[in-house]
Amino acid sequence: MNRGLYISATSLVANQKRLDVLANNLANVNTTGYKKDISLMETFPEKLLSRINDKRPKIRGIGENEIDYEQDGDVHRARTQKGYFVVRTPYGEKSYVKEIQFTIDDDGYLKTYYRDDRGEYKTDYENYIIDRTGNRVQGTGNLEALLEQIVYFPPSHVIGTMNAGVNFKRIVTDYSPGELIETGGTFDLALLGDGFFQVQGEDGTTYYTRDGSFIVNEDGYLSTLKGEIVIGTNGPIEIDGEDVEIDGNGVVRVDGDEVGTINVVNIGNKEFLRKIGDNLYRMALDRNGEEIPAEEEPFEGQVLQGFLEGSNVNAISEMVEMITLLRDFEASQRAVRAQDEMLEKVSNEIGRV
Repeated sequence: MNRGLYISATSLVANQKRLDVLANNLANVNTTGYKKDISLMETFPEKLLSRINDKRPKIRGIGENEIDYEQDGDVHRARTQKGYFVVRTPYGEKSYVKEIQFTIDDDGYLKTYYRDDRGEYKTDYENYIIDRTGNRVQGTGNLEALLEQIVYFPPSHVIGTMNAGVNFKRIVTDYSPGELIETGGTFDLALLGDGFFQVQGEDGTTYYTRDGSFIVNEDGYLSTLKGEIVIGTNGPIEIDGEDVEIDGNGVVRVDGDEVGTINVVNIGNKEFLRKIGDNLYRMALDRNGEEIPAEEEPFEGQVLQGFLEGSNVNAISEMVEMITLLRDFEASQRAVRAQDEMLEKVSNEIGRV
């Protein structure tokens, strides 16, 4: 079957998901405290291509071990001219690449990485660099010498690499602040700085939110519009009075008496926060189905009473990106159509000859 048809189809599928993310961002351009999502794409693993009728490629540990290597802080970069570095994806597939960028994880393994919103290097669910026998590589000291030893030189009938298209990898959330909107509401709160309000659902689950449009529920407690109870440093905050004042530290005073302090925390591992709807976040589950603990840190910002934080979605830039995406989508459609027409000619016209 025509491989190009499948590759073009992967682009259509990935772009459709990107389009869904963009549409969701635009739908929430006026949602209080909403943080926009960003799509991350990746190619499928690079596979070796061999000449037809040649033997299947086998690992050959010979060749000139010449690589270009450099280190910049915790980041290592290496490139080989004649061989390949081999990485193993989280799904166990091998990918052959000419250039790698990696860091060393807490267990000493060489892994690809990404950077979180604080600029720290993270290696969870990233690729391992493996040696010629398929073992994950650990190393310290002279890494250049170590990398030279693991370069894979394919047999002569291997003519290069090819991937099977693009894949939609994941959605990440942009936690940059939105515009502050002054409302004058007594229970409208905004956070100046990194942090989240903690709220609690009926089942006792703790959620996080930047949406500070709170109310006093029928039981007299401070809650969200959907009914989740706002958590204070000493439990729920009861409002029984007329004159309510909330200062920059989240201290709540009713008729001059202090009744509680709103618990605002910063999350150190925000990459594991997941949107669950209604402007709420919850920590993700690990591979064992257990909730990943939140690394809660003290809030160093300020609570603003009478303000709400708007969405951080820029409608114009999102529209520009959507137009570009639609053009990419149309190009992939044309590629699929061209290959379909080619297959039609092969099956119909050549048969007549």
